Amino acid sequence: MNLRPFLLVTLACIIWGLSPLFYRLLGDVDPKVIMSFRVIFSLFFLCFFLYFFNSGKKFIKIKKYLNSFGLILLASLMIGINQYGFIYSISINEVLQASFAYYLFPLLAIFFGFVFFKESFTKIQFIAVFFAFFAIFLLSLGLNSIPLISIIMGVTFAIYGMIKKKMDLNPLKTVFIEIALLSPLALAFLLFIFKKNPEQINSLNSYNYFLLLLSGLITALPLWLFSVSSQQMRYSTLGMINYLNPTLQFLVAVIIFFEPFNNLHLFSFIFIWSGLLLYSYDSIKPSFFKSKKISSTDSQILK
Repeated sequence: MNLRPFLLVTLACIIWGLSPLFYRLLGDVDPKVIMSFRVIFSLFFLCFFLYFFNSGKKFIKIKKYLNSFGLILLASLMIGINQYGFIYSISINEVLQASFAYYLFPLLAIFFGFVFFKESFTKIQFIAVFFAFFAIFLLSLGLNSIPLISIIMGVTFAIYGMIKKKMDLNPLKTVFIEIALLSPLALAFLLFIFKKNPEQINSLNSYNYFLLLLSGLITALPLWLFSVSSQQMRYSTLGMINYLNPTLQFLVAVIIFFEPFNNLHLFSFIFIWSGLLLYSYDSIKPSFFKSKKISSTDSQILK
């Protein structure tokens, strides 16, 4: 087994999972300002990674990507909304909702696959998706409102993944273009804020700017690590490792941030975890039995 992609995606998930601890340090900065600087600084780091990854060669053949510009633009908007939702959830002490969203994502991906790609449900996958929707219902009761952050983040990331599935393009280069498309909006917003309420920008000190610069790194680096590893390992294995991200977010929310966690929250997560276990079992089972059958055949040949 090649350990390199396994270690890369594990590191990406650890960065994502522990990032609420980092963004809590920017708790006195407006989430929209954080998001804007995050986009701009992540573009800087993605330029570096893209240049390094291509050994100084030409970055992107523009013509190849123009045909998919509409999809890339939609992907850009989806990941932008998703990332802002994540920062916003931290600013209002709702990291549990962010965690729930990323647990919800693979089950929404199954549902979207059925609706948009005409992929068939297995019985186990149908039960897993039912568990996901029932978990949303329970979480709504626990929050005394519809968990909009979880739904918006889960749906936008599922749409983002669906677009990535449809595009047969270099993942790192498309991530670069996506962030590049968001950058003018981020810069325009910062200029608007500076003109309308300059104190929001003037009040930032050197420590804030240092953290905002680092936010670009912890945005770009895991995206790059994930892009590299996704091309070198099985999708089912990649999906299993990615559960590390919301699990760490969940632990940070409950153990470190002491966010409220009542019985309805608990039952919501039990249903979502059960759905994920069923989904994971259903994903791994075919390859497991296939490898077992091959091993049995090899054994007969050796005899």
